[in-house]
Amino acid sequence: MSPPASRLSLRPSRAPRAPRFLLAACAAVLAAQAAGCGSSASRGPDAGAAISSIDARLRGSFRLVRFEPEVPLEPMLASMLEFQYAHLVVRFDGKRILADSPGLHVDRAYEIRDPAWDRFKIVSYDEAGVAYEALCEFSGQEELIVHAQTPPWKGVATLRRAQ
Repeated sequence: MSPPASRLSLRPSRAPRAPRFLLAACAAVLAAQAAGCGSSASRGPDAGAAISSIDARLRGSFRLVRFEPEVPLEPMLASMLEFQYAHLVVRFDGKRILADSPGLHVDRAYEIRDPAWDRFKIVSYDEAGVAYEALCEFSGQEELIVHAQTPPWKGVATLRRAQ
C-alpha cells in the first residue's frame, strides 16, 4: 500500500532545499571549538583587518569533498549528498556565496564575523532574510572545514579549493 498523497507531496519540497542547508551552514560550525572563535581579537581595533585577511583567503571556488553527518541521513538525502561530491562548486566573492551543480543553484549574501586566526563565523541569509550561522576553519591553504549545526545537515563538511 502506498503512503497517503499528503506524505508524498512533502518529499519533493524537502529534497531541493536540503543541499541549500549545507551551504547556508557552509554552508556555514566547529561546535567543539566555538569558544576560540569569539576571541578578543575579533572585537578589538584589529577586527576589520582580521576580517579582511579571512575574506582574502576565502575568496574563490571550493568543491565539496566530504560530509560526515552527526546523525545518519535518510537514504534520499544521502544519495543527493553523494552526487554533490563530484559536482558541487561553492564560490565566495566577498559578498555572496554562489553554489552550483546540476540541478542546484544557491545565491546568498554572507558576512564574516568573529575572526580568530584560521577560524571564523559565516552568517548567510536565505531569500527570506533568515540568517544561518556556520563556524569555519581553514586547514592549510587548500581546505575549509565547516562544522554545520543546521538540521538535517548537522555535521562536518570539507571543502577543497577548486583548481
